[in-house]
Formats: sequence, C-alpha cells, structure tokens
Amino acid sequence: MSNSETAYYLYCLTPCGCGIKASVIGVDGQRPVSVRACGEIGAVFSEVELGEFCGESAEACLQDLAWLGPRVCRHEAVIEEVMSQAPVLPARFATLFTSVDSLKQSVLEHREAITGFFAQLGDKQEWAVKGLLNRADALERLGSSGEPAAEERALVTSPGARYFQEKRIKAQLERDFNLRLKEFCRRAAAALGAQAGGFRERKVLGSITAGTDAEVVLNWAFLLSPAALEDFRVRLDRFNVGEAFPGLMLALTGPWPPYSFAPDLSGGAKA
Repeated sequence: MSNSETAYYLYCLTPCGCGIKASVIGVDGQRPVSVRACGEIGAVFSEVELGEFCGESAEACLQDLAWLGPRVCRHEAVIEEVMSQAPVLPARFATLFTSVDSLKQSVLEHREAITGFFAQLGDKQEWAVKGLLNRADALERLGSSGEPAAEERALVTSPGARYFQEKRIKAQLERDFNLRLKEFCRRAAAALGAQAGGFRERKVLGSITAGTDAEVVLNWAFLLSPAALEDFRVRLDRFNVGEAFPGLMLALTGPWPPYSFAPDLSGGAKA
C-alpha cells in the first residue's frame, strides 16, 4: 500500500455503536468521525492519509511537537466525546487499518478480550492519583527532630572529619526517608485499591511539576464507579491530612479514558 492511499484511524471501541454520535472532527482536523458496528461492538474511526502517519516523513513529524500536539489533542477529543455517551476501550495514537473490513476483522478476532474488558469496566471510570513530593521540605522536617545526630556532630572538631560525618548522616537520613516513603506508598495503595474496581501502578513520566518544587514520585490509576468515588475521596483526604507523609500531596484527577486497563489489541496496519 503506498503512502498516498487512505488508511482508517481507530480512536476507540464501545460496547455497541447504536446511538453513538461523534460531532468533533477527526485527528487530521478535516475528516469526520464515523461509527461502525462490528458485531455487538462499535468501532469509532475516521479516514486519514496514510502518508501522515507512515513512512520517513511521518517519522520526522511524530518527533515534532508542533505537528504532534494538535493531533494528539484531537485524538483525545474524539475519545472523550464518545466516553461522555458510553464506556470506551481507547486505542493508542496512530492505530491504523488498511480498510474498514480489516478493522472489523481485527475487532471480531479480539471479541473475547474486548467484551471481557467491558464486563470488568461496567460503569467505572479511570481516575489518576499522583504523588507530589517537596523532598527538600520533607527531609528538613524529618531531619529537624534528629537531636542525637546534632549531639554527635558536636563531638567532632576536625573540619575534614565533620565534613565526612555530615555526608554520612545525610546519606543515612535519605535512606531512612526513602524507606518511610516506600512504606507509606504501600499502605496508601493498598487502602485506596481496596475501594476500587482496579488498580495499576503507572510509570512516572515527569519528575518535576511545572511551576513548583514538587517532584512526582508516584503515578497510580484506579477504576472507580460513581458510587465509590466519594468514599475514595474521603480516604484519599486522610492520607493528605491525618495520615499524611511529610511534604507529600496525593492529587486526584479524572475521569480519563481507561488506557491503564485496556487490553493490548494488536492488528493495526502500520506499514
């Protein structure tokens, strides 16, 4: 298939295509979005030029944030519009098929995994919890109670010996701090996960939060039903107030398309 040909770009799947409307424009900013029934599963897609996403020129574009950013936003806009009407199984950016028939065939081949996902999802949605840590503030607060260390430092008079002693004390403090943080995160994840229909620990993608001194130290995803959401918020608040870890804030955002829980459905034609 040459790069001048049309490809079919998949945004998401739904339990059924009946009644789903997509009014936003597709990923290329020009062509409309369609919904096609594949058995009992609805596929939300649009036509695109294959050359936009495949080939040497496309590889360069995918590294260009000015090109990539608007298309990622349009991809997400389609999914979010459909998600406001029905549960979705979101597809990754640039999931392409050579024809509508190949798209339908892929959906039918993965029918068991797709229907199993929707059965698990039910009325639940993905919510994210990120841990934002001011490490310097936390270490200062934890270290300020270290009176034995202060007394120990007073016994050392040599500048060189004191320098190495200070480094040793600081290293020990950081080790203790990291162990305490790890244990706090373990307890928080267990308590929050007990109220959720699913839990995933996601990769931390940005270490520093823009405009703050906060470091992102955890990135969790939970499946929450509307009925469970309020109790989840209450439990989360406890870990930010009464049972808080020094310098750490657990921030809740969502709902998001359930990427963290979606099964891997390979089969798009990307060449």
